[in-house]
Amino acid sequence: MKKIPGTLFHLGISSSKDDKFLLNVQYRDQLVYERTGLIKEAITNEVQFFFESKNLSIPRNRIDWIVNEELSNVSSTNDESFIESTVTDLLGEFQRKPTEEMKKIILIGLSNAGKTCIYERVFGGKKPYELLNSAATKGISYNEYKVGSITKPMIWDLGGQQQYLDEYHGVLRSNIFRKASILLYVIDVTDTDRFEDAREELEWSVNQIISFNPEAMINVFFHKIDLVHDEDALAAYLKKFLSQNISHKITFHSTSIFGQSLFSAWSEIIREISPKTTFINSILNSLKNHKDVKDAVLLEKSTGLACGSTLDIKDEDIAVGMLSLLIVTINKVIREMKLHNFKEFKLKTDANYVLIYDVTQDLLLIIILTSANLSSESILEIEEIGIEVSKQIRNLWIE
Repeated sequence: MKKIPGTLFHLGISSSKDDKFLLNVQYRDQLVYERTGLIKEAITNEVQFFFESKNLSIPRNRIDWIVNEELSNVSSTNDESFIESTVTDLLGEFQRKPTEEMKKIILIGLSNAGKTCIYERVFGGKKPYELLNSAATKGISYNEYKVGSITKPMIWDLGGQQQYLDEYHGVLRSNIFRKASILLYVIDVTDTDRFEDAREELEWSVNQIISFNPEAMINVFFHKIDLVHDEDALAAYLKKFLSQNISHKITFHSTSIFGQSLFSAWSEIIREISPKTTFINSILNSLKNHKDVKDAVLLEKSTGLACGSTLDIKDEDIAVGMLSLLIVTINKVIREMKLHNFKEFKLKTDANYVLIYDVTQDLLLIIILTSANLSSESILEIEEIGIEVSKQIRNLWIE
């Protein structure tokens, strides 16, 4: 990317197909303009048109110099070989894993949708402010998430720049979508000018994954939803707009790097692909059947994802988020006071009584009681049940 002297804009040019080029302009590291399929001779005019539309006057000779500098660095061959070698490496890694242990997730969307930030927020433990200047994914990145033996998603994060999308549509198509269990498509709900492009790319992606796996699950994230005034109205519109030509079931999630919506959405996805979810939820629901138990949650320590839950979906965002925050606070106190890892923890408020059990090095069992005013005998009974349930989950987890 070349900085435009005297401005905060950066200009980038990369090769596309048939000797055409992709032009993109960034402002403060955010993509603000993108054009594809340009011939070399048209690039300078396109750049000048963009700046004129912004009421900025940039001398043409300066634009010519920057464009020529960028063109000299363009190498279609290098980009293609980079992506192809990456896919080859990923396929080799995936094929070495036992099929029953691995679930391949395709994370895809247009450029600047926030795909990498989503992954880093949930699995990388980064705070929102740490993600403000995240770099765009070059080609494809691979991440493997491990926790116990409940599930091991292999996440393929596909860069959304146009030159990469061109490659995915070409010879790499079958290698990318083969053996994939989940398509996770991310759309930037603030990028209204590209809704049509996002819909077309979603339709293509769904067709590809379904052709290889008719049972694949399709999830769509309405990302950056916190920046929209009427979230419900936009979500309703996008559901209808995006699914109009798709007959396969789509699960929609409204998400943001702020708050807990991402964690709730990922919790739901992880539970869907886990072979042990049914058994874990059965154990938790049996626990909830106790007259003094309101809800039970199995929480993964490092991410705060709910691997099992009796909470209603509408309540899970807030509840899981608050429980995760509670666990982080407890662990911080334990570290600062140089205590050993806790095995049990009790928290009483004016309205609730919460019991927390250390199940494994990865998991915590959280039991929320119906009242804070239960008798000591009732609480003791539930504590004993909690210990027994922890053993059941531990045995299931390590099988």
